[in-house]
Amino acid sequence: MNFLLLWTLVLPSPRDSGLLEDVIFLSVLLIGNFQIPVAVAQIVLPSLRLVSLHGNGPNMKASVAVFYVLALLQGSLHFVACILALFSFFPRRSLVRRSDFRGKWAAKAVDLYYESAYITRMEAGVFAEDTISLASFALDSLTSTTPSSTSSSREKQLAGVRVLDGLLQRRDSNSRQEIISVITRSEKAVPTLIGMLGWTFEQDRDIRLFAARVTKELSGDFRIASISGAVKLVSSLLDAEKQSASVDNEGGRARDHGPAGPLGPQADGDNHQIGGSTGNNNGDNNVANNQPQDEESSGNGGNASNRRSVHEQSEHRGGNHGAWCWSWVCQCCLLMKKKWSIPDERPLTSSLPILGLEILESLACDADDCAEIIKVTNLVPKIVGLTSYSSSNENSTDNALMSSSLNLLRRLATTNGKVGASLRQELWESPFLLSNLACILEDSRSSPQVWKPAMDIIAIMSWDEVARQELGSAQVIIHKLVHVFIVGQDGPTSYDRSVRVAAGEALTNLAMESPANCLAILEERRPGYELARDLKGMLGNDEYRCVAASLLQNLCAWSRIRDRLRGPGATNHLSSALPVVLENIMGAEGKQLEALIGLASKICYVLPPQCFIQGLEPRIIGETCVRKLVDTLNSNKRPSHEYPRMRRAIVEMVISVLGRYPHYAVIFRREGMMDALSKAETSPSRVEKYRVFLGNEGVVLERGLPLRDLVTRARWLIDSATSALGARPNDCT
Repeated sequence: MNFLLLWTLVLPSPRDSGLLEDVIFLSVLLIGNFQIPVAVAQIVLPSLRLVSLHGNGPNMKASVAVFYVLALLQGSLHFVACILALFSFFPRRSLVRRSDFRGKWAAKAVDLYYESAYITRMEAGVFAEDTISLASFALDSLTSTTPSSTSSSREKQLAGVRVLDGLLQRRDSNSRQEIISVITRSEKAVPTLIGMLGWTFEQDRDIRLFAARVTKELSGDFRIASISGAVKLVSSLLDAEKQSASVDNEGGRARDHGPAGPLGPQADGDNHQIGGSTGNNNGDNNVANNQPQDEESSGNGGNASNRRSVHEQSEHRGGNHGAWCWSWVCQCCLLMKKKWSIPDERPLTSSLPILGLEILESLACDADDCAEIIKVTNLVPKIVGLTSYSSSNENSTDNALMSSSLNLLRRLATTNGKVGASLRQELWESPFLLSNLACILEDSRSSPQVWKPAMDIIAIMSWDEVARQELGSAQVIIHKLVHVFIVGQDGPTSYDRSVRVAAGEALTNLAMESPANCLAILEERRPGYELARDLKGMLGNDEYRCVAASLLQNLCAWSRIRDRLRGPGATNHLSSALPVVLENIMGAEGKQLEALIGLASKICYVLPPQCFIQGLEPRIIGETCVRKLVDTLNSNKRPSHEYPRMRRAIVEMVISVLGRYPHYAVIFRREGMMDALSKAETSPSRVEKYRVFLGNEGVVLERGLPLRDLVTRARWLIDSATSALGARPNDCT
């Protein structure tokens, strides 16, 4: 109302009228703001009394005069305060724009903040040291409870949660982190936000949506395990679409949710909604009951029609000497109106189920929160159920919902400890997981964004032997993985690197200790030498070298597969790949070095002796390669969980080389391999009992011979070969 009064002072009245009509119109508006008439009365009444003073004596008259003068001063100050209050519109709009708030709700929220700050200052004093920030107002409004006025309390809560959401959407990471710190330090804020997630009544849909958005931003900074029943409330968001559809079918309010479900307050006519009670962007309270916002109130249009109206009124007053001045003033006012208008609100694309999944994914980073998640009945099957298409038509929302649910399942599957083992077990026991994963990879509506988490889940589930065999039996899975990682349907694959690496890791785990899966992979690239050729080509690419080496190593580990790879075509590709592998060993480190050494040792078992000797001729790499193996073995006295098979791969490499070409025993002895093997034999590690680790926990056991037995055999081969050759340790060949 204050801004409406100010507007009437600088703009013409809505109809052609004279001075008398303008005064009447202005008077009607002034009566609507009772503070100004009261202030005027406080000035007029004492002034009238001062004109005609009455009293029985001079002292009495002086006393009455002092009284009315004080009353006149009070009224004058009150009137000045009312006039200044009209101009508070500008700092309030400035706060809206500086906070990057948008839409109709922003003006109402800032007005509530202004009123709250005013009341607080009146109670605490103008010079109180405590500052009243927008964030503290939002937190106070969030926990506001007014039993006598439920709509007023809901209005303040919606204002608080929307202000928090607006502040958290800032791009400035420092201010955003400061807001998060303020919220998480509050004793009531987080429990209140979590509690709002369970508000399923129709009138609370907007509060629930924005509470979910705020909780998503905070979910990585607090532990939900300390809040009783919090996971259950968060999981209720997964059913929000069904609840919304049920309410709408029963005759609830018709709202435009868009493709992603409820999108927040758009043009709600209820008095308790900020969007409906704010009015237009210029402070008017006349937009309600789902009426469309006119061009003027949007802040982006309406100027042309306003200028025509001003021009017509100027012509009507053409006889007036100051018509041109009046037109110029009106034009300035219109420009000022445009400058101080609030930008339109950006369309919201948030969906409550997707927000719920993202909140759970952030919470799943903490082991205690994962323990709470697993306690919720049927939560994991419910998440698995969201990985299937809900309609027969292609829908971007389906892909987003599916991607979020797959990301959450991947996060849960990679949890450490007993909780993680229980989650993986419950996940695999879901009867729809395998079929949903197969459908995702096969369905033409799915996208690489959805494939990647699905492939990661397949790779994780393949750690279990039973799951590995069952996943491999779904031929559509292996078919899709091979054609994404190695070759596309119409030629070389063009998928993103991260998707191809995920497909390669899934194939590697499926081929681990599974001859049946290895044969299925070879069948996809019939004849088998094509697969050897493709993987050999990928060994020259830094991005895929580690994955390709690990996959080819697992394929060469089984005698049934070796027979398929000993054909002329595959042998040629493997023999030409061996020098490339040995050369890459020289510059590799960590996991990639482990994979390359393991691949070299496995190629030794596949190639005929003559091809293998050609690959290890001293002029190609010779002593340099052996020295690299010795140095790596000495530097891994304490095996790392990131590459636990490093020492085993080196020892197997020694055994495979000496088994094919005993003359290299002299080089191994001269470079100090015997001493390195002795140290490895006397420093066993439990880390080497596992071949795959998740964090610091072993998840896949090593099925081969113990490392000590392998070291004993390698030392025996070196001793027996050098004795047979009659060479001393420092002899050269």
